[in-house]
Amino acid sequence: MIETHTPEVAVLLGETGRDYEIADELMRAGFSVYVCTSSQEVHALLRAGKNPVVLADAARATAFDSYPLTRLVYVPPKPGGHGADTPQVEVRVLGAAPNAELSPILRAMRRHLAVTAPRLPEPSPETPTPALWLLSTPPRRLTSPEGRSLPLTLTEWQFVSHIFSERNRTLTFAQWQAVSAKDGERQLHNVAVLVSRLRRKAQRHGLTLPLEAVRGVGYSFTQPCGDFAAPGQAG
Repeated sequence: MIETHTPEVAVLLGETGRDYEIADELMRAGFSVYVCTSSQEVHALLRAGKNPVVLADAARATAFDSYPLTRLVYVPPKPGGHGADTPQVEVRVLGAAPNAELSPILRAMRRHLAVTAPRLPEPSPETPTPALWLLSTPPRRLTSPEGRSLPLTLTEWQFVSHIFSERNRTLTFAQWQAVSAKDGERQLHNVAVLVSRLRRKAQRHGLTLPLEAVRGVGYSFTQPCGDFAAPGQAG
């Protein structure tokens, strides 16, 4: 009998918009999940001695053809296919380790990728789909629509996640004070310092944050952003 084990998983973000949901389901199922925005981040895991199962689209998976890694590669359905007989998203298993338990990972990928992928409309030239700013953890980072990543401290991550969670993407001083009550007036006084440092750090990473002060109200995030934000545990 072959002894199985629960592998670590590296989710290499693609264009489906469902990668975060896959990562979230796997984390809740007890997997160790690394959310990566580029193949370079996966290579950093390899240099650190990790040997994760890589989830990626077909184009990005080719970066690991020379590595003895298990890769779960998803291939979207061909445009124009409809109906019950139309194949949904195909998940290919490449270089599978014989003792890795892949069934729950495959189920999560197929569930999230197949449910909505065939229903996605073709983008109209008049109404292009906006690129999004994305917030993720672990590791805590904010990623621009162009794919540039900004590492965040726990306090910075909490601040941005609260802005993302507001319907109009505006966080008032009163709301920030309410979630930071343990720090009292000191936190309210220093929110401007927090934002200033965050802007400077973003500039060092080649980013301009779409974060604007609303005088007497709070701070607003002025560009489209994703709705996903994993639970902000300290790490």
